[in-house]
Amino acid sequence: MLFRVLGPTELPGALVAAKPRLVALLLLTAGNRPVSLDVLVDEVWPQRPPASAVANIRTYLSGLRKLFPERISSDSGGYRFDVAEGELDLAEFGTLVAAGRKAAVERPAVALAGLGAALELWRGQPFAGEPVGPVLQARAAAAQDDYLAAVELHSELLLRCGRPAAALRLLRATVGEHPLRERLRSLLVLALYQSGDPAGAMLAFQEARSVLAASLGIDPGPELTAIHLAVLRGDPRLLAADADGADRLATPFQLPPAVADFVGREDELARLTRLLSRPDPVPGAGVAVVIGGMAGIGKSTLALRAAHEVAGQFPDGCLYADLQQTDGTAVPLERVLRGFLRALGVPDDTMPSDQQEQADQLRSLLTGRRILIVADNATATAQVRRLMPGPGSALLVSSRTLLTVPGAHLHEVHPLGTEAGIALLERIAGRAAVAAEPEAAAALIALCGGLPLAIRAAGMRSATLPGLGLARVVARLSDEHQRLDRLTVGDIDIRASLELSYRRLSPRALELLRAMSILPVRTFAAWLPAALLGVGEPQAYSLAEQLRDAQVLTSDGAERYGLHDLVRLSAGEQPGPPAGELIAAAGRAYLAAALTANRRLPGRPMALPAPSVAVPEADAAPVEWFEAELDGLRTLIPLLGEVGEVDLAARLATATVNFCVLRGRIDDWAATHDVLPAGAPLPPATAALLALSRGSLFRFRDDNQGALPHLRRSFELYRELGDAAGMAGAALGWFVAAELLGRTGEARTAYDRAAALLPAIEGTPTAGYVELAFRQPLSPSPEGEAAALGRALTIFEATGDVWGAAEAHTYLAAGHRNSGRPAVAARHAREAVLAYTELRDQMQLTVAEIVLTDAYLELGSIEHARALAAQCLARATRIGHRWGIASARRAAGRIELIEGRASAAVPLLTAAEAGYREMGLIPAAEKTHLLLKQARQ
Repeated sequence: MLFRVLGPTELPGALVAAKPRLVALLLLTAGNRPVSLDVLVDEVWPQRPPASAVANIRTYLSGLRKLFPERISSDSGGYRFDVAEGELDLAEFGTLVAAGRKAAVERPAVALAGLGAALELWRGQPFAGEPVGPVLQARAAAAQDDYLAAVELHSELLLRCGRPAAALRLLRATVGEHPLRERLRSLLVLALYQSGDPAGAMLAFQEARSVLAASLGIDPGPELTAIHLAVLRGDPRLLAADADGADRLATPFQLPPAVADFVGREDELARLTRLLSRPDPVPGAGVAVVIGGMAGIGKSTLALRAAHEVAGQFPDGCLYADLQQTDGTAVPLERVLRGFLRALGVPDDTMPSDQQEQADQLRSLLTGRRILIVADNATATAQVRRLMPGPGSALLVSSRTLLTVPGAHLHEVHPLGTEAGIALLERIAGRAAVAAEPEAAAALIALCGGLPLAIRAAGMRSATLPGLGLARVVARLSDEHQRLDRLTVGDIDIRASLELSYRRLSPRALELLRAMSILPVRTFAAWLPAALLGVGEPQAYSLAEQLRDAQVLTSDGAERYGLHDLVRLSAGEQPGPPAGELIAAAGRAYLAAALTANRRLPGRPMALPAPSVAVPEADAAPVEWFEAELDGLRTLIPLLGEVGEVDLAARLATATVNFCVLRGRIDDWAATHDVLPAGAPLPPATAALLALSRGSLFRFRDDNQGALPHLRRSFELYRELGDAAGMAGAALGWFVAAELLGRTGEARTAYDRAAALLPAIEGTPTAGYVELAFRQPLSPSPEGEAAALGRALTIFEATGDVWGAAEAHTYLAAGHRNSGRPAVAARHAREAVLAYTELRDQMQLTVAEIVLTDAYLELGSIEHARALAAQCLARATRIGHRWGIASARRAAGRIELIEGRASAAVPLLTAAEAGYREMGLIPAAEKTHLLLKQARQ
């Protein structure tokens, strides 16, 4: 070997300095793959790199190029060290071990030779004596695990071939170095027994039990315990049948070791152990449990932990198979069946060649026995269907696909919560590091999306970074463009793990996944991908379900889907149309859906254009559609502006206004408008609608002075367009703002312009709102006002405008109260209150209840009025409704005044008057001032 790293490092040439040696070792052991400058810096200075770190690395590389000419090259991905086959002992060791594992099933003699050659290369801990960083530490740990697994497999093969003495020499030396590894001790007990030393086997078991109890506080596991009991019974099945390796242990225990830092799944573990331990559900059937979840979620970890928990309940053994190859393809089922049959003692020369016959023989061997089968990383139902056990046995499957195994219990694994994620991080990075930076620890869990594999990678990154280690990792993970790169440590590669899930997707499903990863929406329904892909909604739903079954989409159970953040980043790297095209397409789809939903809303105070294409889902339940989609709309609007679709962004923002009015969601209304680019040129129709929307927003925020210029401009733009409905809507808003500000002349002018348009808008909700405005000071008499309000109510009821009808009832209540008919006023106010309550419009509900409060006062129902005024004040304060706060205070002041407590009325009325004046509502302020003067007399 030219390069030796298994044990003390041996490199050719005079490479003495520690840091250049680390650079050489990192490149040398990278498997001819490029290593980035960032990784090199982290390895050489894992705690706090100097400002000159990159320059220093380049200096080291220059020296290495001279020492190893033509071996070190660079490209955009980093620096690469070219190593030929057979030159590096670590690479050769890995190749021999992998070949030995593969040959162990069918060619034990070949496996023995290969594993023996691998073990001869081992001179001790890799990179011994070198001040290695996190990546080399991970590579050393992985090599150490491979070494121990090779020792165990080599020893098992020696025992199977009737060579216990050779196995004893190897096992005694290795157990001394790794006294807590139970598999080694199990094989040692077996080797002693096969060597004719049952007493020595018993002593070896007792020593193992003592060491485990003293060091870990645990008892021996199921395999060691089972072999001990077999030794006590003198079970002849513990002896090798012959010298050619035809017989295995009659009671197989193939489970890999459980992960020591298992945390956060206690409830799930309890459920799985209950399911696996339960009696057979029906005669003739065993228990089957399928664990499903996305890549990196910890399915295999949970499955193995559960298997070890219940292993003692399966005295006839545990079978294990990983059903997925490294490239993501399925392991041939024949290979799995043959492996299980060998484990149960079936010689090769008697094993059937037909797959179905192998499955039949497996079931025959399991009959009457209690065996647990663990099928890890299953890729399809067909893989596990023939592994289904009979009575007494159980099958535990893990899969990143939601497999539909008949009769199986499905257990879906979800990301860890913050608390469990931090507990896992403590196991990896250290409790002191987490305690020193608790906020950074919580942020790291959030950036990893609670994914255990990602947390493990991030924790390994920070394990050698004391002090500010977690903060540095968080800072790097915060950059979405580098997050997946930063979550690649040693053998852990989040990107590669996720991409395995994509390989089994259809091209159309992958197209959908990539499209949704580009968009900012966190959840979506099938109508959106249907619009983006130009397919019917049933087909889009089917594609989304494919992605859901592949565990790359999540589902909330209501046919809405979402993406884990790391899936979003990974899928966004797949090839596809430019992001700007997808964002614009999504904007057009959302606009069509929002306008479709708007058409069916129970209130449309702003006239919006008809949708270009109807979206059935939005048409069916419009309020619910807006509730579900508003967050997606809000996040999409600023992106549309960024990609140059300003007109589309503005139209989409205004498409939400009627819903926001109905629900009193003024902050959401403002949020959709505040992100629009200021001063961007817009088509006249969009500019007119946006000006109307902005002016209305100012009005609903009780800033009528700020509303006026927008409403005037909107009216002029609509007049230039000849849009009667737009003109009427702008004139009405203009009228209301001017009226509240006490500008009677301007208000009358605006109303006259709206009224002149009634013939052109007859039968529309806008006509109802024009009639609604015909009241004092415009109406010459209470009768004329009541008639206009009655006409408005009729229009609203005919057009299904529930919100407008509630407005009409509110104004009718106010008119009847002013005309001395408080009972009739109370009846109309209650109708309005019921409608606004159903609509969940907190702002207009407050307005209606204020009118009802005044009616109660006129009727002498002081206690009802007091309770209602207090309720209005609390609600208005909570939602920031300034008019409601002032009006509730005025009502409360009136109550105190009526009951003779003038001193209590003064502060309430003073605050109410100040509130009205601050909003510019002079008429309301003057009326309140008259009450205040009365209280002060």
